[in-house]
Amino acid sequence: MEIHKLKGNRIEDIRKKFHLSALCAKVLACKDIDDDEIAGLLKEPELMNPFDANGMDVLIQRLYDAKLNKEKVLVCGDYDADGICSTAILVDALKIFGIPCGFYIPNRFKEGYGLNVSTVQSAKEKGYTLLITVDNGVKAFDALEYAKKLKIDVIVTDHHTMDEEVDCYCLLHPQFMGEEFSTLSGAGVALEISRALIGEKKEHVVLACVAIIADVMPLRKEARAIVRLGIQYLKQGYCVPIQMLANDRYPKWDEILIAFQIVPKLNVTGRLADMVNVNNTVRYLLLTSAEQIQFVAMQITKLNEKRKQMSNEMLEKARSLIHNEYNFQLLFDDSFHEGIVGLVAGKLAEEYHMPIMVATKSKDGFKGSIRSQGLLDLTTFFDECKNELDSYGGHKAAAGIGFCFDKKQFIQDYVNNKMENVVFETNEKYDVIDVTLEDLNISEIESLSLLAPFGEGFQEPLFIIENQKVQACKALSNGAHTKWIINDELEAMQFNSTAFKSFDENKKYSFIGNLRINNFKGRKKMNIFVTEIF
Repeated sequence: MEIHKLKGNRIEDIRKKFHLSALCAKVLACKDIDDDEIAGLLKEPELMNPFDANGMDVLIQRLYDAKLNKEKVLVCGDYDADGICSTAILVDALKIFGIPCGFYIPNRFKEGYGLNVSTVQSAKEKGYTLLITVDNGVKAFDALEYAKKLKIDVIVTDHHTMDEEVDCYCLLHPQFMGEEFSTLSGAGVALEISRALIGEKKEHVVLACVAIIADVMPLRKEARAIVRLGIQYLKQGYCVPIQMLANDRYPKWDEILIAFQIVPKLNVTGRLADMVNVNNTVRYLLLTSAEQIQFVAMQITKLNEKRKQMSNEMLEKARSLIHNEYNFQLLFDDSFHEGIVGLVAGKLAEEYHMPIMVATKSKDGFKGSIRSQGLLDLTTFFDECKNELDSYGGHKAAAGIGFCFDKKQFIQDYVNNKMENVVFETNEKYDVIDVTLEDLNISEIESLSLLAPFGEGFQEPLFIIENQKVQACKALSNGAHTKWIINDELEAMQFNSTAFKSFDENKKYSFIGNLRINNFKGRKKMNIFVTEIF
């Protein structure tokens, strides 16, 4: 374990200039950000003028023309949380604007990701003259070429990595929209279009907030403002479909996201499968009747329970396939469900601290998901064998992959050969802020909420409290977790830990973790949620 204590050289200056607590000032000083960024983090969230985004003028003018000419417009989405939220935002905005549009999300199992030729052909047959992609499109080269041949305009809105120029009517992409828009997800881009068309609709901000969190986008610039506003609007009761999920059945953000991202991909027989497929999930987000929303939320809840059971079974099977001699695991099994491979790959990558691919058989070959834990850049890792793949795309730490049955050995050899000279750093490294018990009180810890939300690109600070004599150590939840009582005001919680078994009352302990306030039966107590203890 390697511990790096961060040094903040401007603590007192920041504290006085921005009227902050000593602990807040210390965190900001240790993050080494300038005054302009600090001011941006602390001010009330305010969204940019959407027309400041490069390319917005051309896009909006095309939609004005479509409305004037009474064209048929089709929104072409994607089946993950970002794609579903993107589609819901844009469909609703276009209808409010006065364009009665349709929408289509491809079947993950039959059609795969993104705009495809068959969708373009179907759109032509149904009289659509304008297609708008959301959260996809920059890799749909065949479909875009075919649309051009059929004289159908395509507006591409996407945020995925671009390898080459996209031939379309116009492109709206965070890479080109301007620096302040550079952190947007697909739904974030859709939100900017919505705001340019109809002004701000709070429900759309909430959906973009959910998508940004689901896609693990950097919480900086415009994306940060969207998330802060989205959380505010959720607390105020906006976006009833999300409210229906954010109740006792779904107490955590990840459960809400899973409900929209994972559940619609499951093959479940009977009425539930008809009720909650991907396209119906978009309709669910656009519902207004409380009774209808409650009914669908209940169906999603039931399906999510099924998803949990399937995930646990897949995890156990996948673990049994791991061979420790490899530092990039390729796990194949016919029983794996295509809708959960990404979830399982992510959990295993975190557990084993290595890149993991989990793949299953589809009609035409193997389909899988890869998670890298940030150890590899997945946008470039397979560059030398792209011609051997049927499909590939994603982000640096997460990607989807597809290839023919007879390419399995080739892909295994390619990965193994490329990993021969790759050595991962196995020593855990922690950047921490050193604090003492004298630095901490309830007010100081509560003040950290001024810096929230924390996430990708703006991580929640890790603190270290060293050499503490612990009063007691207790097992919680039938031995699943450990609670360390440091004194009457401060406790440490270590989840998924059996450290209580080796507790030595004569030893002094050091704790690394996040600071929290626990409010139980009206009494507040300081907590450190432990990442590491030694």
